[in-house]
Amino acid sequence: MSFSAMYVGATGVKAHSMLLQQTGNNIANVNTTAYKSGDTFLETLYSQAATGTTSGLVNGITSNSPGQVGKGVAISSTRINFAEGAFETTSSSTDLGIGGKGFFRVVDQDSKVNHYTRAGSFRFDKEGVLTDSHANALQGYAIDADGNIGTVSENVALPMKDELNSSGETVQVVKSDPKATNQVAIKTNLDHASIDHSQNAESPFFSMLGEWDGTKEMPLGVDDFAYSTALQIYDESGNTMDLTVYYDKASPSSSSPTDRRYWEYIVTVPPGNDGRAATDGTSGAGLLMSGTLEFAGDGTLINQTAYTLNSNAADPKDLNNWTLANFNEDGEPIVSATFKGDEGTGTNQNVAVNLGSRSATNAWTTPGGTAAEVGSNVSSLPGMENGRQDALSTTNYSGYSSTVSQSQDGFGEGYLQNVSVNTEGILSAHFSNGLSTDLYQINLYNFKSQTGLRREGSNYFSESQGSGAAIEGVAKTDGMGSILGNSLETSNVDLAQEFGSMILTQRGFQANSKTISTVDQLINTTLGIKK
Repeated sequence: MSFSAMYVGATGVKAHSMLLQQTGNNIANVNTTAYKSGDTFLETLYSQAATGTTSGLVNGITSNSPGQVGKGVAISSTRINFAEGAFETTSSSTDLGIGGKGFFRVVDQDSKVNHYTRAGSFRFDKEGVLTDSHANALQGYAIDADGNIGTVSENVALPMKDELNSSGETVQVVKSDPKATNQVAIKTNLDHASIDHSQNAESPFFSMLGEWDGTKEMPLGVDDFAYSTALQIYDESGNTMDLTVYYDKASPSSSSPTDRRYWEYIVTVPPGNDGRAATDGTSGAGLLMSGTLEFAGDGTLINQTAYTLNSNAADPKDLNNWTLANFNEDGEPIVSATFKGDEGTGTNQNVAVNLGSRSATNAWTTPGGTAAEVGSNVSSLPGMENGRQDALSTTNYSGYSSTVSQSQDGFGEGYLQNVSVNTEGILSAHFSNGLSTDLYQINLYNFKSQTGLRREGSNYFSESQGSGAAIEGVAKTDGMGSILGNSLETSNVDLAQEFGSMILTQRGFQANSKTISTVDQLINTTLGIKK
């Protein structure tokens, strides 16, 4: 029996050594990103029948069952503690934490082996792929230009493009392509006390059109208009130019009712940027649109006209060549223009001009009319069919003329400035032109049994029969947690608990080693009896 007792002590030493190893591993990883502590559990080994003994009394009756003596202890199981760790804020937007359930999936770019992790310290490599410290690629769904999210998981990567640098070498950059201006909105207040600066008795509504001379450095004199406002627009190559709207009060031959006030306006670009064949080198170069604004006595806009030049016009200053503009789908009048950029090449584009009024039916009350047909009488002015005024539109109140608001929807090319990730896992790129583009939605993965996962080292887990296959999803859906940008999950090791466990384990180890030494002494005593 003494030898058996020694083996029992040996099992205790071995088991407590494993307990201490687990505790030591937890303490060693107290500062490991997203480390999940482990627990180790013991169980008794088999018990041996003790000859000549009974198992004691059962309900006061002596048992005839033989007694048993335990044969020691062994490791029964280990378990990963998936309790969530605290989060620390970092300076990198690609440091990601998961608040709640879920794992990131990273893929070895060579072997295509999958790994699952909660350690979200990611960086873009030289190819633009978002990788962890072992060069494994984070997985996500690509988002196309229309905002549609894909359904096939792939490597999260920046859209790299080739570009020639100043030395003529091809380099890869991340940039957004330019977008041509398709819509301009300008809202102004025009001083109702203003006078008529540019006058034409036969065509008072198109006086500025007659004064405009695109062959001059200053096409319209400073005394030929009451107010002007300008904003920068873009062609499809990202070239910029100033679009300027000039306003002047109109003096028609008659007005009914008499409290109505009328203004004329022209929409222009610098003549050098006008690439239309009909205006090239003529006094009409730069003139895009001409029209009228009608205000009620209280200064609110109630009607608008808009005329554009026919593409085959022989004389751009002839009012017979100016016809009512077409509308876009929002009921705004549009001008079809050809803009010349810095390289002198022309690009065609339609630009809608919104001054605060639009047609609900995309039509004029007098379709097909020309500017020459208007003459000097307000009764000849057409109007927008089912005209609607925006909540914010051009007005004719008292006070100085001023620009209330202006906007346009074009932009030049831009280079990547930074990226961000929101709680749904949407990775967005932010460019120097002010544009933001959604690139990917980062995947999350869950398992039927997290405790069945296998540790693979390097903060990785792999699926096993015990965990079941990975369940693919995205943040904040189907029980998945949210993704936290600029954050990393810390280790969930509780040092106080680990130190307490270490002390108890140490005592257990010492006690079991004492069993071995005591048995050794008994054996030595037994051997000494023969002497």
